[in-house]
Amino acid sequence: MLDTQNTTKDMCPIGLAGHLLADKWIPIIIRDIALFDRRCFNEILRENQEGISSGALASRLQHMVQLQMLSVQKSDLHAQKKLYFLSNAGIEFMPILFQLALWTAQFHKPAPEVLEFVNRFHLNRQGMGERFLLRLREIHIYRTVEPKALWWLHEKL
Repeated sequence: MLDTQNTTKDMCPIGLAGHLLADKWIPIIIRDIALFDRRCFNEILRENQEGISSGALASRLQHMVQLQMLSVQKSDLHAQKKLYFLSNAGIEFMPILFQLALWTAQFHKPAPEVLEFVNRFHLNRQGMGERFLLRLREIHIYRTVEPKALWWLHEKL
């Protein structure tokens, strides 16, 4: 396990961010939980476009809980089923993901449907980013909203 307290003391913030988060799967898992409301292990594994393995998913989920990007709750419907929710740290990571997506769109050629998605969530447009983050908090932190599929496409943000 990573000793974040000692690592934090010895590294600059950029180096520490790279050390903690430089992983292909972390942004994808955050995306799947935040945007596609995939909250359980099997959902993320089965519906992940990039083909994450079960071992990689298990280790990344554990790492993300340790980093306090996710919280875990047992399902009321199934005793062995765990549900993953974004924590405040995970929600605050979303603007970073959108900026990475914008950078990718500017300098590389992602799928056209992704470009439309990225442009919709450009976080400098009239407070849309803050409204989006508030909705994520309502879903994942306060749990006052049960999202519908692709809620962010249908709501005015």
